[in-house]
Amino acid sequence: MWSRIERGTARLISEWGAASGDTIAYWGQGHQDALSLYFAAARCGIRLLPLEHASLRENATALLRQHRVAVLLHDDDIAVETLPAASFVPRIARLSSLVATRCHHYPPVDEKASVPSLILPADVQTPRSLLQLTEGITDVAATHTFRVTAALFDDDVFAPCVLPVLAAGGTILFR
Repeated sequence: MWSRIERGTARLISEWGAASGDTIAYWGQGHQDALSLYFAAARCGIRLLPLEHASLRENATALLRQHRVAVLLHDDDIAVETLPAASFVPRIARLSSLVATRCHHYPPVDEKASVPSLILPADVQTPRSLLQLTEGITDVAATHTFRVTAALFDDDVFAPCVLPVLAAGGTILFR
């Protein structure tokens, strides 16, 4: 997992030109590599706009323009032609390309937990930091398992279920 996060961080910054304060978007449905994307973005202060729900996808063009998305990553089974941003998002890439191959860059990373980097829901103007997302997490048994069956970044799934299981060394199963 850590090597995927490092590759993702290097690719976002050094290959794809994303910088602290930029916004990237995820167009997919709860893929396991989206978790690596989340932590890679958090390492370098990049905001994440998850477009997993149909309601957000209906307004995707406006959201992508409003947040000036620098990179749009999508699940492999989604055709690029179906994405609304081909004309104005500088970089569109498959989510698997974030971690699939070796990245020869090693970006400078300033890991500050106080940076308000993630997640940027469509209905919230101020991004929430990793610290805000993890506030109130209680201890979860390390043997705890959680299955992600749909949207990974749901408000009622990610902070209360996914993060505590990871913090306790539990297991996350995808689909």
